[in-house]
Amino acid sequence: MDLLTHIFLPLIAIYSLKKEEFSRIYFVIALFAILPDFDVFLGIHRGILHSLVFLIPLALLLLMLERLLRSEVRYAYTAIFFLFSHIFLDFFAGGVPFLYPIVETGIGVEFPMKVSFGSSVVIEDLMPRLVFITPESVHGKVFSVLSGFGVVTATIFAFIWLADLKFRER
Repeated sequence: MDLLTHIFLPLIAIYSLKKEEFSRIYFVIALFAILPDFDVFLGIHRGILHSLVFLIPLALLLLMLERLLRSEVRYAYTAIFFLFSHIFLDFFAGGVPFLYPIVETGIGVEFPMKVSFGSSVVIEDLMPRLVFITPESVHGKVFSVLSGFGVVTATIFAFIWLADLKFRER
């Protein structure tokens, strides 16, 4: 899944839930949504940064740090939401190794449905199916940074946010 989708799909959800207190700081916090993909810089895609073995301690660290530095927890829960939204979205886009490196095999859901048009309409592979994946080396791989869906997601967020700002000015 591309970076824009990982950022803006959960940002739409956060904006919908926290519209009254939404500020520009949420754009910075949204960058937590792409942190799991930084495992490509460790040489493996969907590896340790996609694993609960890494994400749960990181979430606890974020909570403790904000509690220590601010004496209240206000933004850590949102950062954690962005982190785990990445894993949720990847679960439906190829799979996630939830317990890597303890268990190398991950799981996900694939939607293989195809529609063929000819003398008749044929629908194939209607049902979603479980897929099993293992983290793979990034050597020689090319990764999509943007997609049409990501651009549309960012555009929808921009439209909602700007329209709401305009409405509030009245």
